[in-house]
Order: sequence, then structure tokens, then C-alpha cells
Amino acid sequence: MKKKKLLLSSILIIFFLSPGFADTTTSLRDELPDLKRLSDYTIGEKRVLKAIKYEAKRKYKKSQRLYSEALEYFLLANEQNPANSNIYFYLGFTSEKLKKSIDAEIYYILALDVDPGNNMVNKYLGILYFESNRFKESKKVLKILENCKCDEYNDLKEIVK
Repeated sequence: MKKKKLLLSSILIIFFLSPGFADTTTSLRDELPDLKRLSDYTIGEKRVLKAIKYEAKRKYKKSQRLYSEALEYFLLANEQNPANSNIYFYLGFTSEKLKKSIDAEIYYILALDVDPGNNMVNKYLGILYFESNRFKESKKVLKILENCKCDEYNDLKEIVK
């Protein structure tokens, strides 16, 4: 019995005192990649995509909650990276989904100030004008998109006419 204990303790001592033992635990830890937090913009974008899926399933409370969370993330992203047309677009889109039409219009216009040729923003601004019974403004936006020969023009044209 004493021989077994002595043998076992000898093996453990040799194992723990071997030069490679301590190195393997630290080297494995060093090989792990640095985990970075997703940007607020990316988190907001993921929330919007999830909200669209819930909206398609007619789960409106969940979609509204996700749009609200996305709006908060896009506001944070705007503080970190101001004057970004994509952030302004998403701020407008989420505001529109949350029935904040005035805010949505402001963000869409800000996005167009940064990037006047953004067809997607023009389309959504034209739709917003049309839904708020501002048909002249909607037709002006349609006129802007007329020469782009893009899907956004065709989509807006079907809505306006």
C-alpha cells in the first residue's frame, strides 16, 4: 500500500515539476483570440433584421421592442461616428417604424446631406412623404430617382402612382 502511494506521489511530483507543464497552460491562454465587442452600429443592425422577421410573423410587440432597442444603439453609434449616412438611414428607418415620422424625415434628410446620391434613402423618404399625404414632395423624390434606372425608382413609382 505504501509503495502505491509513494509511486503515485512520485508520478504527480514529476508531472507537476516537468518544464513543459507550466508552459502549456499559459500558451493555450495566449493563443485565444481577443474577443471584441460588436459595434453599436452592428448590434443595431442585427436588432433591425430581427425586428423585421418578427414583424413578418405579425409579432408586433416584439418587433417594436427590437426597433426601440435598435434606435438606442444607432443613437450611440451616431455619437461615436457622426455624419454617417448609413447610421442616419437606420435612425430614420427605426424612427419611422416606431411611428416617429418627424424624426424619421429629419434623419433621412441628414443622410441625404451626407450622401445626396443614396437611392435607398431617397426611396424611403419618398415613401414617407407619400404616406403622410405630401404627394408633391414624393413626386420630387421620384423625379430625383428617375435617372438612376434602379429598383428603388421602380418601387417608389409603384407606390406613388
